[in-house]
Amino acid sequence: MPRLSARAVLKAALARLRMLDGARRIRDAVTALSWVAHNRRFLRAGGGDNLPIPPARLLMLTTASPSIEWFVQSGRAGADSIRAQLARHDTPVSEVRTILDFGCGCGRVLRHWANLSAEIHGCDYNPVLIRWCRQRLPFAQFETNGLEPPLPYPTASFDLIYALSVFTHLPEPLHSRWVAELARVLRPGGHLIISTHGEAYLDTLSASERDRFHAAELVVRDADAAGSNRCGVFFSAAYLRRHLAPRFLLREHVTRGARGNPPQDLSLLQARTSSSPPPPTSHRPGTAVPAR
Repeated sequence: MPRLSARAVLKAALARLRMLDGARRIRDAVTALSWVAHNRRFLRAGGGDNLPIPPARLLMLTTASPSIEWFVQSGRAGADSIRAQLARHDTPVSEVRTILDFGCGCGRVLRHWANLSAEIHGCDYNPVLIRWCRQRLPFAQFETNGLEPPLPYPTASFDLIYALSVFTHLPEPLHSRWVAELARVLRPGGHLIISTHGEAYLDTLSASERDRFHAAELVVRDADAAGSNRCGVFFSAAYLRRHLAPRFLLREHVTRGARGNPPQDLSLLQARTSSSPPPPTSHRPGTAVPAR
């Protein structure tokens, strides 16, 4: 039996004592305090975007960092990667009429659409995050969803839906159910952009997990924690082509292309119409943006 690391032993002991959540809160508070000076310097230097910044506990929850600089810049990078991917396929984001940020958190990416004329929507299954967004980001509309479908939107509501670091935490059967639900609320011919744990994560997988990954299967860790960061889901572009084909055309897959969620991949899918031809799929190498 392999020896556990000191960290794993400590976590197990705290969990048995029902003190793990409290220990994590203390850890996060200490980490947040260490970033106060840096955050102040960043804001004084004009690094913000003139929109409200979430408190440190929400930054930690959604980005695993209390850095305001990382929150703003990674959100901007995420929006820019979406903008660029659409542009490569002749769909300027400025011409999109309705946008849904599925798993919007506290608006890290969504805040960078504030100047668009489009109707902006965000949803998340954490009501605390949605409450903050409703109170601080009035240019958009927000709803709380469950861990399971459905979404509180009519069929064919959106031209564009993006889900960054969402399907990375959804095992089966949730994975397939949410694919079907997003297809329902997306207009025929509309676009879905998702980030995924792809080839950049192969070194973190076991030999058997890598075999499943290359066989276009879903690789899941901690499925009992579905929807949380503890649950990790890994899959390839081949998996997307095989399992999303009935509802979506895979237009582009960019390795390490999710610049706001490095080093995740970024895929552009298009909702099928009754006359959808089989289009060419482009595969582009990408460059990761390092996280703090």
